[in-house]
Amino acid sequence: MNLILALDIGTTGTKAALIDREGQFIGIGYADYLTYHGAGNVVEQEPADWWRATCAALAQVWQSAPADAAQQVAMVSLSGQMQDLILLGADGAIGRALLYSDCRAQEEAAFVNALIGRTTLEQITGNEQGAASLLAKWLWLQKNAPVQLAACRKILVGAHEYIGWHLHGGAGADYTTAATTGLLDLAQNQWSYALLIRLGLDADKLPGLCAATEIGGEVTADASAVTGIPVGTPVLRGAGDLAATTIGVGAGEPGRLYAYLGTSGWLASSLARATPNVQSGIFTLRHPAPQRYIQVAPMLTAGGNLDWFRTQAASYQLPVTSYDWINEQVVTVPVGSRGLIYLPYLAGERSPFSDPQARGAFIGLSLLTTQAEQARAVMEGVAFAYRNLRDSLQVAQTGPLFLVGGGAKSTIWPQIMADVLGCEVQIVAAPGDAAVRGAAILAGIRLGWYTGYAPHAHFFPIVNTYTPYAENVQQYEAIYRIFRSLYPQLRRAFADLARIQAGL
Repeated sequence: MNLILALDIGTTGTKAALIDREGQFIGIGYADYLTYHGAGNVVEQEPADWWRATCAALAQVWQSAPADAAQQVAMVSLSGQMQDLILLGADGAIGRALLYSDCRAQEEAAFVNALIGRTTLEQITGNEQGAASLLAKWLWLQKNAPVQLAACRKILVGAHEYIGWHLHGGAGADYTTAATTGLLDLAQNQWSYALLIRLGLDADKLPGLCAATEIGGEVTADASAVTGIPVGTPVLRGAGDLAATTIGVGAGEPGRLYAYLGTSGWLASSLARATPNVQSGIFTLRHPAPQRYIQVAPMLTAGGNLDWFRTQAASYQLPVTSYDWINEQVVTVPVGSRGLIYLPYLAGERSPFSDPQARGAFIGLSLLTTQAEQARAVMEGVAFAYRNLRDSLQVAQTGPLFLVGGGAKSTIWPQIMADVLGCEVQIVAAPGDAAVRGAAILAGIRLGWYTGYAPHAHFFPIVNTYTPYAENVQQYEAIYRIFRSLYPQLRRAFADLARIQAGL
């Protein structure tokens, strides 16, 4: 048996992939599901939809793969969205899952920080604890859904763990996902029982902590009947999507840095040692490798800035401006956008500063400014923000920056990134497959196929490389200093505008 079946339970859908020992995709499938948004920052999904989508994606895999592919599966490996709160009862999920982006527990977060102390919480968990943390959401459930909570046998903290329960009947949590919850003692690498006791939370409801390369169980007969996976196939615990993506883009070993440039974005790196840097909005998570860490600097709106500009620049002649049109315009504008700078904070920011009231801004508009300058300024502003994230991460970058996400498809944006960050930028092929590729590598490590988290270069095919131009690097260095000075000068104005908008 020489195939791995990788499943990634993402934010919008489930991807299933059959991957061989050399990292080649043999079959692939995808099925999506709905997200439910409600007043008060409610964001939920139906765990049953995750399972239905998984079965549908697997059906596509078997249709696209060779006839005997299922019999060649050596192991199933899981990944998925992290920091979810799933109440697991005797027969499945109780109610909808509260997603990582659900921030309904504002009052509970304030209570926790007041009772325990922000500094103490950061010392225990290594991260900021706000309304998105499971710590606050659990307290919200105690107050608002006590009957459901009482019926819960285990609280699962990642979508892939719910799929694991369906496949083999066990419950657990990998260390990367656990580190996102606000419930893990980062230094001790165990649930913070003292914190749970202090808040009156039942620690018995939490699942056991497991290494990503630990076997969670074997596929049952019931699961086999609906998935097509042979009975008895071992199921790897796997890791949360950030860890799987980090491995899947070739950054699973320390010293490699990558950027995700999608609607939102982040910069992340694997580290042998890590010092939490909460003040800069840096999240410190456990790596699938024991004693290693992943530090990630998130950006609330990355490629979303260009999507906003694309929509707003539309005309009657061109109802929705195309990205190709934007690229064509941008190449006509010199470095620095003729003195125009853009701040990419359309929805606030998390790193290197945390300010939900921060907003986007063009600085330097004149009577001569055209849409072409604005388009390039947006690209440059996002690149400057990534430079700011890298400075906050304080990673000793020894190689290229791996770039994935929709923004990597641009013909000019990666070159701007290379010039602004002053490093080679390599575009990783099939960025949407990074999580399942990373999950497959974890399984390969368990099977003894690979000795490290970046097995071979051909696992991470590079479709393009952008080398920085020395002259552009020098010009951007001067502009970057101006960029960094702008938010501190505008912070109070943003806060005043927010108060006016709120009618206060």
